[in-house]
Amino acid sequence: MLLYFINAACNVVLWQAVFWRLAPNVSLRIFPSYERVEERDKLVINRNVGSVLFGSSLSLLSWYVFLFRPDVNPEMVDMDSPVVRHTVAMFVGHTISEILVMTYRGTLLEEKAMLTHHVSSLFSGYVGLTHMGFPYFVVLFLISEVSTPFVALRENLYLVGMVNTKAYLVNGYLMIITFFLGRIAVIPHYWYHILPHVVSGKIFQFGWAFVFTGIILWAVLNVLNIYCFYKIVK
Repeated sequence: MLLYFINAACNVVLWQAVFWRLAPNVSLRIFPSYERVEERDKLVINRNVGSVLFGSSLSLLSWYVFLFRPDVNPEMVDMDSPVVRHTVAMFVGHTISEILVMTYRGTLLEEKAMLTHHVSSLFSGYVGLTHMGFPYFVVLFLISEVSTPFVALRENLYLVGMVNTKAYLVNGYLMIITFFLGRIAVIPHYWYHILPHVVSGKIFQFGWAFVFTGIILWAVLNVLNIYCFYKIVK
């Protein structure tokens, strides 16, 4: 288990380095108007660059497990999957880094919705990091990050004044598609496979943390994602 915590700690350092060092240089190269943006918005852009890189890397790994690892399946709930727990460690490390960025920007209490999201993510991430079991369903949590790069890029394009461009339009369509695939289409699939473990009482054998994250928190996220998707396509 120590190795997973080391992984998470390394990811905190990595994403802080991306925010402070890599992101400003990348933003300046991609967005020429970055220099003219207000300092407060530059920090948002830098954070979003990290979100693009993080969402892309985590999505590749989680979708790989979902599609090409038959050992990680809905029936094998008692197994321990190191690849899944290392993926969770990446998720936890980035989430902590995001909270540190919010603290530095002085928006920790202003961004209440985002803070609530990060705190709930930390809790579910901690459960996935420290407990073996239900790896398939943990992956279903993680594949939702496939839409993160496009959500983050959309805000960056807006901040640098590229709303009326083809890049903004194309990115918008990609955001809708990935949001649907990672956060909406997965909902019935998840419930179809988790309900047998609820009815049999299997999930309750793993403790209240699994019950809370796997049923209650997931249900809340479903409602929020459906609402957000409605707002996106409206």
